[in-house]
Amino acid sequence: MAEPTASSNSGGGGVSLPLIESELYFLIARFLTTGPCRRALKVLVQELEQHQLLPKRLDWQGNEHYRSYDELVLSNKHVAPDHLLQICKRIGPILDKEIPPSISRVNSLLGAGRQSLLRTAKDCRNTVWKGSAFAALHRGRPPEIPVNYGTPPNLVEVYRARQLTGYAKFSTSFPGSMYQHVKMHRRILGHLSSVYCVAFDRTGHRIFTGSDDCLVKIWSTHNGRLFATLRGHSAEISDMAVNYENTMIAAGSCDKMIRVWCLRTCAPVAVLHGHTGSITSLQFSPMVKGSMRYMVSTGADGTVCFWQWDTDSMKFNNRPVKFTEKPRPGVQMLCSSFSVGGMFLATGSTDHVIRMYFFGSETPEKIAELESHADKVDSIQFSNSGDRFISGSRDGTARIWRFEQAEWRSILLDMSDRLPGDMCSEEDKFMKPKVTMIAWNQNDNYVVTAVNNHLLKVWNSCTGQLLHDLVGHADEVFVLETHPFDSRIMLSAGHDGNIFIWDITKGTKTKHYFNMIEGQGHGAVFDCKFSPDGQHFACTDSHGHLLIFGFGCSRPYEKIPDQMFFHTDYRPLIRDSNNYVLDEQTQQAPHLMPPPFLVDVDGNPHPTKYQRLVPGRENCADEHLIPQLGYVATSDGEVVEQVIGQQTVDQDEQGLEPSILDGMIRQLQLQQDQRTGADQEWASTGPHNGEGTPRRAFRRPSFDIQSPPNIGLRRSGQVEGVRQMHQNAPRSQMATERDLQAWRRRVVVPEIPPSLLRKQEEYRIAKGEEERDLYATEKKKSCESLEKSDSESSLIQSKRRLHRRKYRNYRTRNNIEQLESSDEERDNCFGLIEQEAEESEGSGSSDEEEEWRSDKKSNSNSSSDSSSRYSDWIADAGINLQPPVRTSRRKAVRYCSTSEEEMSAEKTSPPKRRRRKRRKKPKPKKQEEANAPTQPANLELSYDLHPPIWITDTALRRSPFVPQMGDEVIYFRQGHEAYIEAVRRNNIYELNPHKEPWRKVVLRDQELVKIVGIRYEVGPPTLCCLKLAFIDHATGKHTDKSFSIRYHDMPDVIDFLILRQFYDEARQRNWQASDRFRSIIDDAWWFGTVLGQEPYQPQYPDSHFQCYSVKIWVMVLFEIVEFC
Repeated sequence: MAEPTASSNSGGGGVSLPLIESELYFLIARFLTTGPCRRALKVLVQELEQHQLLPKRLDWQGNEHYRSYDELVLSNKHVAPDHLLQICKRIGPILDKEIPPSISRVNSLLGAGRQSLLRTAKDCRNTVWKGSAFAALHRGRPPEIPVNYGTPPNLVEVYRARQLTGYAKFSTSFPGSMYQHVKMHRRILGHLSSVYCVAFDRTGHRIFTGSDDCLVKIWSTHNGRLFATLRGHSAEISDMAVNYENTMIAAGSCDKMIRVWCLRTCAPVAVLHGHTGSITSLQFSPMVKGSMRYMVSTGADGTVCFWQWDTDSMKFNNRPVKFTEKPRPGVQMLCSSFSVGGMFLATGSTDHVIRMYFFGSETPEKIAELESHADKVDSIQFSNSGDRFISGSRDGTARIWRFEQAEWRSILLDMSDRLPGDMCSEEDKFMKPKVTMIAWNQNDNYVVTAVNNHLLKVWNSCTGQLLHDLVGHADEVFVLETHPFDSRIMLSAGHDGNIFIWDITKGTKTKHYFNMIEGQGHGAVFDCKFSPDGQHFACTDSHGHLLIFGFGCSRPYEKIPDQMFFHTDYRPLIRDSNNYVLDEQTQQAPHLMPPPFLVDVDGNPHPTKYQRLVPGRENCADEHLIPQLGYVATSDGEVVEQVIGQQTVDQDEQGLEPSILDGMIRQLQLQQDQRTGADQEWASTGPHNGEGTPRRAFRRPSFDIQSPPNIGLRRSGQVEGVRQMHQNAPRSQMATERDLQAWRRRVVVPEIPPSLLRKQEEYRIAKGEEERDLYATEKKKSCESLEKSDSESSLIQSKRRLHRRKYRNYRTRNNIEQLESSDEERDNCFGLIEQEAEESEGSGSSDEEEEWRSDKKSNSNSSSDSSSRYSDWIADAGINLQPPVRTSRRKAVRYCSTSEEEMSAEKTSPPKRRRRKRRKKPKPKKQEEANAPTQPANLELSYDLHPPIWITDTALRRSPFVPQMGDEVIYFRQGHEAYIEAVRRNNIYELNPHKEPWRKVVLRDQELVKIVGIRYEVGPPTLCCLKLAFIDHATGKHTDKSFSIRYHDMPDVIDFLILRQFYDEARQRNWQASDRFRSIIDDAWWFGTVLGQEPYQPQYPDSHFQCYSVKIWVMVLFEIVEFC
């Protein structure tokens, strides 16, 4: 064991030193070995050995023995030359956690005071600021309190200083510790299913919730009252949006429809049909252009719809401007976000592409497609005041984008980055990081990303530097909400039921709440929003609750019950051809029905004191607040008492005798009407402005009203509860004209004051003009760069015009279906109108294009029928098969929406003429088929031309390899040579030796390539033609060099194209001799043992193709199997 001091030997003249000092001398010498100070190292070692300052060795008897420097190096091989440097690097972050410095993340060995590495807690005590310190101004501004200032300043002195100077810092007058006083005012059960959407109106006085029970509800922010229920959707609510004028709310649903309601009267404004899939996001555009506005929706069908509406008439154009963004089947649009001025819209999708739209022209237009992410982009958000936006992807990265120098440039935020001194846990080593949510803080200085390892990361938005890791959540976080005006505060919530308020400038938690539900465990929090004034925030959870948080007293919220439902919430609806709805029992529009009764989750009416909370029943007499009750049978035969409501006027026509209970109810109602006398007529026809309830007469009930069975979730038991048995629930009287006039005058959600609305519009107009000018300025820069090469560009343009006449235009798969457009439209109105990017000019590129051209011509009879059906990127002439490549030298790219194509098709040639043009060509073929000798020959020909199973198979298999656009694969030259040899040996089809790729470009034994072009030649045999671009291993980007191959699946021929992820996975496994394995061969499991590794062919010693020899256990044979 080492002693605390190193004393000198009895026979030596060394100096006695503590052990740690002698070790420090040794580490200094080791550190100098890798630096330029060689002479200093030599002198230092000589003096250390001369004075015997190096650590000594102890024998088993405790005697010390001197060691030289070289002996110490050999006995301490674990000490690297940079050992001392690593110790110094780790001291600072560890000390910062214990005693925070004045300036975080600035570590220096030479620091002094609170930046010194020798600081203590006593040295870092905060000096209490006095009133004179706050009253002192520096260049006209009050002083800035340090970020880590411990105790908040005295507010009395702060406000006294503001009286003296007229200035006060917000961070000083409202310290972050004030958010510790936020508390939960009330948790209300208002839905039967999970609530994924919550929003405040623009005034902050109302809260909207959208649930999986198909309802949208309106609540009071200040006391939790339930004001209204918006019915109509037939599936889960997926997103909601309130317009900037605070006059409408739109809700998108999984029923593929968007419903818009008037916030003042709750009347339906529009039912919009534009999607064939679920609505994934919904946004009102902040752009102001007279009275015209836009609303944008994205769907799981891969479309983006721009709905135009008018603020004066509040009418929507039922025909949206639609962009169909489906480069391949299955693509879904996931998210969207508008810029502050509304000129830019960014959308994210499952195909990894961010699409940018611009509103500066007459109609929305697509201006860019950003393809930097490697996985789906499911979160995107523009900054609060600038022209930047952030995108989050499942590839484990986020990017901050800015439009500069005529292109969108990004700063990469890698979720695998760590703070200095943080160690990687074992779980993180095997977990691929994914971004689950993103957010800006209020002043856009920071961005916060939520990662699937339950961490929140705070980044500097300008530099991309990681600043803090916020630890606290125990499950994935899908809610990040920034404070509306306090740039320090961020709210987060997740599936673990935790709600945190963070101070992101310090990286600390300010307030924590856990959503524990008695008897049901914790409820996952699905959405949170701040009110515009920042005084409240609302959350929704997986159990149907609304949670209202805020400052101040909770007494107003104590006047409401814990469960709030209207007895009409889940009544069945009938729909017309336009999907507008009526209540099935009353035949009335839901917003014109009389005020409902307030009931609990099981349908039991609340006491009369709670019934006055219903709008329209505030001033009713007690007898008017008692709901009509009846006995109904549940699904299991049990008879329970439920709210029936009020009777109808048209039930006399049924000619049925009333039951005893109904007769008693009718008599009681008649007696009550006689007592009220003349007031009855006014009550039944008077204004319905929230101060009275219209009177309804009772008639004989109807027993033959049939409705669809009840659907939806139930919380407990089989009692119908708020979902009522329809067949026993009679209808109510139709509203009179005076009722309708009164309901039009009611105000459920207040409007924004005109002066405030005007200021907000002026701000958005100014920001919109700023964004439009920015875009125009950057476009001019692009045009100026293009003007420098006018002669060259004009020559290229003439060649391309000639090329377009000869070969038509470049198309993508989603445009193949648009056969109704004319020839001129096909030249100008596809998803990508005109691609002016320059061709890649790598070595052999011209030969490659000639090869594709010649191949297409030589196989015109076979490939013309199928190449457009089975490829993702199509050129009719067979050339330029790579996806659109954007370079700085290009013309403006114009994109057409689907609606524009439809309009242009109507304005050009009529449909009959287009049909004649298409019918002229196949006539000779029909005549040839008619003159064919026998029908079996045609059947045999069609069978031979049928796509083979390896292309049409829908089962998931690793082999054979079926290519897709954008796949990164490993190309094995040996496998390709074996395939060509097999084709020659079996004489399957004719091969041209001069077109073998290794004769045109230099190919190594294995190459990393990317598939940039696909087309198929219908056989027999059907061949897959691929264009492969080389990928630079260092940068990960494909180069301008490429080559092409043709192949098809053959028995006993191993795949020579392997997906990169499979190859990397196999390389990491590092198989050794005696390792046992199992593998799927011909849909069966085979077991074996690895015997060894050796090259398959001597001329390719470094190739991994078939480099392992294995022993199959069952067959006891030696076989060579493929590496991957």
